[in-house]
Amino acid sequence: MKKTDYKSYFKNVIVPVFVYGAFTGLLVGTVVYFFKWVAEWLTEKSGEIYRYAQTHWYIAVAVVAGAAVLALVAWLLQKWAPETSGGGIPRAEGVLRGLLTFRWLRTGIAVIVNSWISFFTGLPLGSEGPSVLLGTAVGGGTCKLPLSHNSWDRYIMTGGACAGFAVATSAPVTGILFALEETHKRFTPMIFLMALSSVLFGVTASNLWTLALGEHSLPLFNVALAGNFAMKDIWIPLLLGVAIGGLAIGYNHLVFWIGKFYDTKLKRVPQWARLLIVFVLTAVIGLLAFGDFNGTDALFGGGSLIVRLSDSANFTWKIVFVLLVIRFSMIAFSTGSGATGGVFIPMLSIGALLGALLGNAFLAMGMDETLFPTVVMLSMSAFMGATTRAPLTALVFMVESTWSFSNLFYVAVTVFISYFLCEIFKVEPLYDVLLERMVDKQNGEKEPVIVKMLYTVQQGAFAVGKAVRDVLWPANTKVSEISAGEVTRMDDDGERKMHAGDTLTVITQTFDEDATRRELEEILGKPTA
Repeated sequence: MKKTDYKSYFKNVIVPVFVYGAFTGLLVGTVVYFFKWVAEWLTEKSGEIYRYAQTHWYIAVAVVAGAAVLALVAWLLQKWAPETSGGGIPRAEGVLRGLLTFRWLRTGIAVIVNSWISFFTGLPLGSEGPSVLLGTAVGGGTCKLPLSHNSWDRYIMTGGACAGFAVATSAPVTGILFALEETHKRFTPMIFLMALSSVLFGVTASNLWTLALGEHSLPLFNVALAGNFAMKDIWIPLLLGVAIGGLAIGYNHLVFWIGKFYDTKLKRVPQWARLLIVFVLTAVIGLLAFGDFNGTDALFGGGSLIVRLSDSANFTWKIVFVLLVIRFSMIAFSTGSGATGGVFIPMLSIGALLGALLGNAFLAMGMDETLFPTVVMLSMSAFMGATTRAPLTALVFMVESTWSFSNLFYVAVTVFISYFLCEIFKVEPLYDVLLERMVDKQNGEKEPVIVKMLYTVQQGAFAVGKAVRDVLWPANTKVSEISAGEVTRMDDDGERKMHAGDTLTVITQTFDEDATRRELEEILGKPTA
């Protein structure tokens, strides 16, 4: 590579990535830190109210009435900002892939308030999804800075989303992988560098606030994993993988079915009624308390539940089974209703519940009791990898969320088997299906058109000097050929670099041809003639 190429790469890639990523990361780290802090406080107070109301009937009546009122407030906020309806991660992924549009400021404000409403009511939804969407919204605000080029928008928002995920879960490496394996489903240097820069500065900002407020950094799941598997215990990960894979298939199908049921059979049911039913049902479950069962264990995101499940003495297998059935159903219905909140930690709680259920069975079969917490964590990670079809992210998240590197081989075995079962049965990734529903709602009855276009790369355009794979093209767009002078070559792998004067054959499937052409001109330059 010539010296001038290094200078150009440093100026046009390294510097913008560092500056945009650092600024976005610092903002996201601060905003998400306090968003999560308030969310945890609201969840704690909500739990106290529910437990008090369980023994005071007049308070119980007020709790149900309050849930109904909050449902209507949430509906009004969703009318003001429809972008906050449903899971935050699929919504953010749609924006980052160019499939969905959103208003960054309105979305940011509404997702904060509506998420707090969901958490205070006790809906089994988590703060991680909203944190990703909030990070995307903050990135959308950063894109409006005077020095930002429009072609950098989705890179900057990607960095914001990754930083939001990393701060919410205290898992920086997983946050970086989130951009590559889950969001864009491809590895490119520019996406990696932007995610790396944003996550590093976002986590740094979060850690500084932690120190300033006199708090302590802890793993997401502060669980002591004292037991280590030996090869004689290989039957446990094998059985876990099969069981988790089967449940992941059932869970995804249930979420898909409920979503379809809402969009077809309940199509005429207004959104306020859907939210009202879910909010009131959540309140009723939270007020139940009999024997060893407490309804509050079935509510909220599930992070504290996962930690408690790691001790086999905390719950009997019957209570674990009841919690599994309730959370399995309520998470799916809450997601289908369009309530604001994430399913990431709630999804992990389903895996942990199954792990606790199977762990009790394994103890009866002679398993060492010290392995019980590890079984719960293995199940949690495998369920995540299978439902989202992101096995590498699941492996790394297991390490970062527990601060434990032991048993990594057995984690890999469990994740691989559960993932393999979902591949065999061709179960679509959870977030992709949720995103598809959002895209269908946004585009309504419009039909996409396939267009083939020729573009000449202009001098000084964003694409100059970059490989095809490094550019975040408009959604469903492919560069099929690049002509340089009299030489025309296919570009199936996206490795070809573009230079001023090259002619590109671009094929796109779009709902809005004019908007796609404008986006392509932002990347390739607008002809002067």
